Amino acid sequence: MAIHSFSQTNPISHPLVTELNYYPEQGMLVAFPTHYDVIYFENNSSQLTITMKTILNNIGYLLDTYKETYLVITLHTSDDLAYDRLYSVADYIAMQFKIEQERIQIMLTSQEETKHYKHYEKNWKNSTELIMPKTIIVTYDPELGMY
Repeated sequence: MAIHSFSQTNPISHPLVTELNYYPEQGMLVAFPTHYDVIYFENNSSQLTITMKTILNNIGYLLDTYKETYLVITLHTSDDLAYDRLYSVADYIAMQFKIEQERIQIMLTSQEETKHYKHYEKNWKNSTELIMPKTIIVTYDPELGMY
């Protein structure tokens, strides 16, 4: 189950593509707002379900299409199962879309952050957060004179 997921896959009319109000001379900026998804694993499992793969495919498509973006995958537990889950998600995206390792960051949160997160998420032990931080891309190269 995703908190948020994409409804379109066409890069021309993609909901994340917006133009900013200010354009530098001879340039155009495209802003990708922060994107956030949560996927939920079954108890004691690190296997990806079809629903999870659908969400990961949408993220992989964006990473593949927009080379300036990257992904942070985070969990709120620190046992062996957490590592298996993190790498299961990271490996799937990296292999399916040939995304460089540097663009996929995995992170376990501190105990203090986990205590805070527990108040907002009932199924926190099985949740994995997927965050694509805000990215601004200059789409015009003045040296080459082309977009």
